[in-house]
Amino acid sequence: MSLPKPTILLIPGAWHRGSTFEPVAALLRTQGYPAETLTLLSVGGPTSTTVADDAAHIQKRYLDNLITQGKEVVVVMHSYGGIPGTESVKGRTRRDIAAQGKKGGVVALVYMAAFLISAGQSVNSSLPDGAASIMTFEGEKSYCIDPIPKFYNDLDEDTAKKYASELVYHAKPSFFTPLNYEAYRDVPTTYLFCEKDACFPLAVQQAMAAMPGDGLVRTRTCAGSHSAMLSIPRAVANVVQSAASDVEVVN
Repeated sequence: MSLPKPTILLIPGAWHRGSTFEPVAALLRTQGYPAETLTLLSVGGPTSTTVADDAAHIQKRYLDNLITQGKEVVVVMHSYGGIPGTESVKGRTRRDIAAQGKKGGVVALVYMAAFLISAGQSVNSSLPDGAASIMTFEGEKSYCIDPIPKFYNDLDEDTAKKYASELVYHAKPSFFTPLNYEAYRDVPTTYLFCEKDACFPLAVQQAMAAMPGDGLVRTRTCAGSHSAMLSIPRAVANVVQSAASDVEVVN
């Protein structure tokens, strides 16, 4: 009898709703993986939202329900989503859950052109020129500067305009509040480099993947832009499936 496949939880970055990951989720489902996309609280929600609030949202609305059912979970994170996604894993690794005599928990992490940062750091402190270098602020709301060339440079013009029109504001405080928990030290981790990323340069991605040291982060590379989940979803799905399959072998 084959073991149940882990559930894939897909967390997009700033300004993007969960539907951004639907092309990847659909491909994973055809391979038998339960896949769920989510919209962060900071995306079009309360303008007071912090990283901690986003992490709590992931826990209460998704992780805790899945883990209560004994499910194993692979957390896939994009861009800003890497910070609250990482934070949300605290107390919910497979080891944490096993210590309670239960099954389930987070078994793998996948960062896709995402913030993989050390505790105490934030989006603002991690960017060489700060958050204001890529976004504008209207009160407590933030908006990306020139999103089409930053996010969708490998999509045709009409498709890029469509996705840009669907972007919403993002809560400013979330970019200035820090990570507290380094989940990548407790859970098998893969970092997917996006070679054509015009928002998050490849060298920055590589530096983040190398930061934990000791070969903790396995790396993969795709030829996509910052939004590779839209332009080459199959390549992204293949990397996620590989990370999930490695966990299944461990089982």
